Amino acid sequence: MTVTLRPARLADAKAVAVLMTELGYPSADADVQDRLQHALASATSRCLVAQDGGEVVGLMCAELVPYFPTGATICRVTALVVSSLHRRSGIGEKLMAAADEFAGAQRCSGLEVTSAERRVEAHRFYERLGFSRTAFRFFRAL
Repeated sequence: MTVTLRPARLADAKAVAVLMTELGYPSADADVQDRLQHALASATSRCLVAQDGGEVVGLMCAELVPYFPTGATICRVTALVVSSLHRRSGIGEKLMAAADEFAGAQRCSGLEVTSAERRVEAHRFYERLGFSRTAFRFFRAL
C-alpha cells in the first residue's frame, strides 16, 4: 500500500462524506462539498486527504485559532478519520504529521485535538503521538 497525502478537492466530497459518516457524522455529498469549498477558500484552514491508489482513505482538517489568554495561535484538528479498512497502517500518523507541519509553518504555539469520550482507541492513538489530556470540553447546542 502506497498512501499519499494531498490537498482535498471539491471532487473528493463523496469520499469525504463516506468518511465523515463512518466517523459518526452522517453527511450528504452536497453538504461536504459546501464545507470543503469554505475550508479550501480559507487561509486559516488546511484539509488533506490520504489516497491509496485512486481511493480516498483518510481526511485531516485543521484550523488556526487565536488563543486570547496568551496572544498565541493554536492549530486545532477539527477532523481526523481513516477508513476502518485502512486503520493501523500509519495513515493517521501521516495525517497528524501534516497537521504538525501546517501548525509549525504558521508559528502556532501548539496543536489541539478533541475526541469524544467514547473513542478510547483514538485517545490511545493521540497519547502515543505525544498528546496529553489537558482540559474538559463543554458544549451546548444552539
